[in-house]
Amino acid sequence: MSRRRWLFVAFIFCLGVSASQNVFAFRCDGQLVSVGQSKLTVLKHCGEPDWIDRWVEETIDFPDTPIEHRLVRVNERWLYNPGPSQFLRFVTFRDGRVVSIETGGRGFIVRPGMQPCDLSSFSLGTPSAEVAARCGEPDMAERRIETVTRPIPGGRQQVTVSIDEWTFNLGATRFMRVLTFRNGELVEIRTGEKGFD
Repeated sequence: MSRRRWLFVAFIFCLGVSASQNVFAFRCDGQLVSVGQSKLTVLKHCGEPDWIDRWVEETIDFPDTPIEHRLVRVNERWLYNPGPSQFLRFVTFRDGRVVSIETGGRGFIVRPGMQPCDLSSFSLGTPSAEVAARCGEPDMAERRIETVTRPIPGGRQQVTVSIDEWTFNLGATRFMRVLTFRNGELVEIRTGEKGFD
């Protein structure tokens, strides 16, 4: 293999390694946080997250038999907001270990009393943490739990989904806005009844 071709292959390999690092790891204060690490390690390297969403998954193997087996797993998604010079980081845990790391949009500065904000400007998938930081706490928050069941080989899986509805009263001259989140992600924005002072 010629030297030029060898250098090209090495360059492509390095690009692949760095791209996969972006998917599976990020740095907090110089420390690498990666898939497989414990919550305690992430907490030590990055500190307290800016927001936490939690939901439960229950897997039932061999249902309705004498050897039925249930496994309940708690999932958490931690949001880190490093400010406007960097991107948001979402770290998802299952059974206390990192299972995924995602990069969100640009970070932001949290300023108390940042209202009013344009609630209809948020796109679906926006985390509840970002809405709360940009618009403040809702005037009313309701939570319900839904269970979704799907078949899997040898049994079924039940996923408990947290549904949060946040209502913002924008005053007597505007209509209320109702935002619905599923496991901490925005899934619907709708107009409510007339607001009030």
